Amino acid sequence: MVKGNKYRKTLLILNIVSLLVFIFILYCVTSDNYLTVVDQWVNIHIIEIQTPSLTTILAFITNLSGLVGNSIVAVFVMLFLSYKKWYKERLFYLLSFSGSVILFAGIKQIVARTRPHSELIDVINYSFPSGHSTLTMTTSLLVYFIFVRKLTSSLAKNSLLAVCIAWAICIAFTRVYLNVHWLSDIVAGLTLGIFWVTFMRLYFVGVKTPHEKIGTLNLFR
Repeated sequence: MVKGNKYRKTLLILNIVSLLVFIFILYCVTSDNYLTVVDQWVNIHIIEIQTPSLTTILAFITNLSGLVGNSIVAVFVMLFLSYKKWYKERLFYLLSFSGSVILFAGIKQIVARTRPHSELIDVINYSFPSGHSTLTMTTSLLVYFIFVRKLTSSLAKNSLLAVCIAWAICIAFTRVYLNVHWLSDIVAGLTLGIFWVTFMRLYFVGVKTPHEKIGTLNLFR
């Protein structure tokens, strides 16, 4: 019980901190204050590290983790969860992923921030927050939360977390490198993904489905 309470407390702190960071960035972006100056500086100087070969590689990587890419991953993961009869985990994935899509898409329309000008790739929708960053962080955390309980060693658990977080940060970086997002867009996207998945995680920790009552494996205990 003590361990469970500590786990929920850690999740709650992470949830609140990520939400506060997102709100702070949202305020800075909508009020056009000093944070936008940082955005401009990064946007100008990121050109200094751009090369044709690196651009080709990062453009390929970023295309793997957009809405389509993450949706394909979601389908395969939920099929696997269905096969294993992990129904609660499947519902957790479905609601978390779909909710994340609705959140970032809705906020994009409300804030309606113009993207930076990019000569590398063409993107026509709004900039804030980064959908790639939001969905990649969402997918990464979902994979971690669902499968970490199947690992026994601390090394394997920490390695899984490191890979998941590194992938999300890598995708976020590609968006700034390609000049299709401001720095604040990707940080906001990452924190939005963290907020939403930890929010859903906190909810599902205490939820029991009818399948659990007949003895179905529950990775959330």
